[in-house]
Parts: sequence; C-alpha cells; structure tokens
Amino acid sequence: MAYSQQQRREHIKELQKMLYGLSLFDERIPVVVPDGIYGRETAFAVRAFQQIMGLRTTGEANSATWEKIRDEYYEKIGKKAYEINAYPQNTINISINDEGLAVYIIQAMLKLLSISFSNLDDLNITGRYDSATEKAVKKFQMYSGQPQTGKTDKDTWNLLVAASQHGA
Repeated sequence: MAYSQQQRREHIKELQKMLYGLSLFDERIPVVVPDGIYGRETAFAVRAFQQIMGLRTTGEANSATWEKIRDEYYEKIGKKAYEINAYPQNTINISINDEGLAVYIIQAMLKLLSISFSNLDDLNITGRYDSATEKAVKKFQMYSGQPQTGKTDKDTWNLLVAASQHGA
C-alpha cells in the first residue's frame, strides 16, 4: 500500500507534537505548532534538537533523529501523571461539570499560560469545569498537537504542568 499524503501529514504532525512537548523543557528548541507541514519552522526545531543531542545537524528527521526525539519526549512527558498532589489518580478524564481542586489547578495553569501566550484565552478560575474551561482545554490541545477532546486526561495534564512550569 502506498504512503498517502494524509499519512505523511500525520507523521509530521506527530513529530511536531513531540518537538512542541520538548520545547517546554528546553528553550533552545523553538516552539512548533503541529500543523502537519514540514516547513522552515519544523526544520529549524529539528536542527536545534539535533545540535543539542550531538546528532548530525541536517534539519531532516531521519530515523536516528526521529527515534531520539521520541525517546526524549517519552522520557520527559512520560505516561504517568506528574505528581502535583491534586491530580485524582483514579480519574481518567476531568471534564465538563466536574468540580474540585484539580479543576482549580487546571484553570490556574490555563490562566497562567494565557498571560504568556496571546493565542490562549483568559479564563476565570471557578473550580467548575464549565464550557469556557472545556474550550480553553481544546485550544491548548490543538496548539500542543493532541486530540481536541476538551477533557483533561493524563497527557493533557502533563503538558499543562510542563507548559506552566517552563513556558510561562
């Protein structure tokens, strides 16, 4: 079966998502918005990553670069939620109409990010996961290359925590 243009775009978007996540931990890696287009910004971010990791600096994501980006991404982001003793460990998704400390923290992180990034909307901190919170989460998920569910799962939580600590 031939490698379709859509599959190519999805692979590029996955690469961009990982680069975006890594940029939250290392300011030397430029922020790339995952759009599925391997343009100058993506090549620049790949080149910066290659230089940091001591790889041949080409700006192209060959298999060695792809594997190193993937390994670094999973090492930094991980599959476990970071411990801020607020994430309800027995909850898979925090979503519309949920209330409590975790919602306050999600809203606070989104508000903090909106101060630093003009493309994110300001948000009131209410402790209730309302439609405005869901919309803000979807927007954050879009910019971080995640599925836009509007729910805060562990991956979204981890990226919010990382972005709040390193991006703001």
